[in-house]
Amino acid sequence: MNVVVISRSSALSTALQSQFASRSRASIALPVDDLHALGVDQLRGAMVVDADALVFLQRKDSHAAAEQQRLLALRQDFKARCDALAVPYLLLSDGRLFGAAAEEVEYAEGDELAPTDAAGFQLAELEQVLCAAGEQGMVLRTGPLIAVQGGNFLGDCLATMRGGKVLRLNDTRMTCPTPVADLARVISGLVDQISCGTPCRGVYHYASSGTASAYEFAEVVCAFASQFVAPIADIEVDDSGEGWRPAVPVLSCDRILQDFGIKRLPWRAYLPRMIKSVCEEAAK
Repeated sequence: MNVVVISRSSALSTALQSQFASRSRASIALPVDDLHALGVDQLRGAMVVDADALVFLQRKDSHAAAEQQRLLALRQDFKARCDALAVPYLLLSDGRLFGAAAEEVEYAEGDELAPTDAAGFQLAELEQVLCAAGEQGMVLRTGPLIAVQGGNFLGDCLATMRGGKVLRLNDTRMTCPTPVADLARVISGLVDQISCGTPCRGVYHYASSGTASAYEFAEVVCAFASQFVAPIADIEVDDSGEGWRPAVPVLSCDRILQDFGIKRLPWRAYLPRMIKSVCEEAAK
């Protein structure tokens, strides 16, 4: 089963294609505006992984209202084509549909949606539109994505540290940061099982294991980075300081283990290689 990845250029789309290649599974990535160019022969027997909304809304507050409706219409037309060909469709989303992070609360897939920001509302609308009809629709919600590139909390954190600035970070709001490579691993596992006949339907959560505040995460990043470069920044706890971007609440991930046997891996396990890559690139 080949894979069609709907995404603009991003760390996640790169990680997905790399993961599929390691499994000898062919894939192509293209933006929403190019979906009309996909022919029947390219779709038949394939699976779709729609990552574009997640990629955009993890970095930006929201689409403009008119753009949101335009993208919804394009996706509805494409989803109808997929349904007609029985093409499995996996939509990636995140936990902001449940609203602001609450202390000591893990949100399960069936909990009531209560978005409080524009990104949460737009993700909820996308889930409703794409999964309301058809038998081949699955949603996978995740946490804040981290990658070596800028535009996410890890990349921005390292850039600030290299600039020698003091990081004043919140130490109360918790989340489960998720490396793009770990999410790609999980999506590849879902594709493997769906290609063998497992139904592509339902809502699932996956975030890497281990909760952390922005301050706790930055402490771990500094500890790893100090192996490659001299300490260049201080970290301070500040209740009004910067928190996670995006602020995604903690998700319960039991269902994906029960139904697919996919285990969570700790985000800390991915950091050494990621940080080493950034530090070595900065030293060139």
